[in-house]
Formats: sequence, C-alpha cells, structure tokens
Amino acid sequence: MIGASAGVGRALCEALAARGTALLLAARDAQDLDALAAHLRLVHGVEVRRVATDASVPSVCVEQIAAAASQFGQIDGLYFPIGASQPDDLGLLNAQDTLRIVNSNLTVVMAVTAHLLPQLLQQKRARIVGFGSIAAVRGRRANVVYSAAKRGLESYFESLRHLTVGSSVLVQFFRLGYVETQQSFGKRLLFPIVSPARVADYVMANADNDIGARFFPRFWAGIALAISWLPWLIFKKLNF
Repeated sequence: MIGASAGVGRALCEALAARGTALLLAARDAQDLDALAAHLRLVHGVEVRRVATDASVPSVCVEQIAAAASQFGQIDGLYFPIGASQPDDLGLLNAQDTLRIVNSNLTVVMAVTAHLLPQLLQQKRARIVGFGSIAAVRGRRANVVYSAAKRGLESYFESLRHLTVGSSVLVQFFRLGYVETQQSFGKRLLFPIVSPARVADYVMANADNDIGARFFPRFWAGIALAISWLPWLIFKKLNF
C-alpha cells in the first residue's frame, strides 16, 4: 500500500485488514505508519510491516520498498492511493516543486510497479489498483502539474492493463471525485464529497471485476463527459 497513512490509503488498509490480508505499508511519516500498523495488528490480527519512504524520490523509494518486500514474502497486490499537490500549482512552479508533484503522483507508481510486476505475474491471482482524479479530465489554469501527472497516470494504467492481458494480474483504475481529505477540508465545492471509507468499500466491492477505469462516485462520468465536450470558447471562460 503506497500512501497508506491517511485518507483513502488508510481506509483501504482497514478494509483489507478486515478481510485478513497481510499488509506492507509505505508512506513518508514513520510515526503515522507505526500507529496505523499497531492499530491494524490489534484490531484485525493481521501481519503488518511498514517502510517509511519519500515518494518524491522514486529511486530511493523503490529501493526501500523492494528491500521490505523481499522480507515480507509473497506480494499479490499493489495499491497506489498516493498523491501530492500544492495550492500554488498555477503553471509557474520551479523545477524542484514540479518534479516533486510528478514523482509523487506518477513516476513512483511506474517505478514500483515495474520492479514488482514480475513477481505479481507469477501469482495465481494479483491486483494492481491506481487512483486518478477528475482534475485530469481537461487541462485548466489550476493544479497544472498535478492534473498533467494524473492524466499521465491514467495513460500508464491503460498501458498496464493492455500489457497484462491474458495474465493473472487484474489492473484497475479509479477516477475519484471530491474525497473528504485535508485537501478538501473547508472548501466550498459544487458537488458532494465522499468519505475515504466509501471509496474503499467501492474498491473492495470490485475486487474481482475487470472494470478497467471507472469514475467514483459514478455521477462524475457524466460531468467529465460534459467538461470534455465543452467548446473552447466556453471552457476558457471557466474559473476553476
């Protein structure tokens, strides 16, 4: 679980642990990971290991996760509820901040998957789950780098799904709408916000379904279609 310690990642950990799944948790904050791991062991009685790592430095992150995975045993699932953004992502970020956002949302996912995919392909059943954003539907003046990275992530998961056709690996991608996190706290939003637990429940309900890419909540599919088909003369006037 890459991005395990908060939001959708934490909710997914709870859902998987409740099903008796052993977990390898990865996130940046060691203290948060230790608290979550202790909670999951106590409440659900599952094996939990953790690795504190920084996704914005993919080469180091992959090395640390690979070392932890080699001690963990069989890996049959990868979940990537990970992401990073910043409020001043308005097209003028310096190279360091740009790379941090791209690496945390896209590069680290590709790097970790590339390292562990051979092992997943040897399992009788495996799953790779990615999480996108409605921000990637169409480029806009806010969250410029974040949106670009998430759109790239969606393309990567489409390629990954094609790559694993005929194998035991199920590849899924969830395009998330507004989720109740620190990023959405206190904001006045046009559409309903869902809890991380609802996202986790939906992901678990589709554990065996070859759904490809799907919006959640589902009403976002219609909104995304409308946005994508808006003529430029109208779209350019929108302030979002």
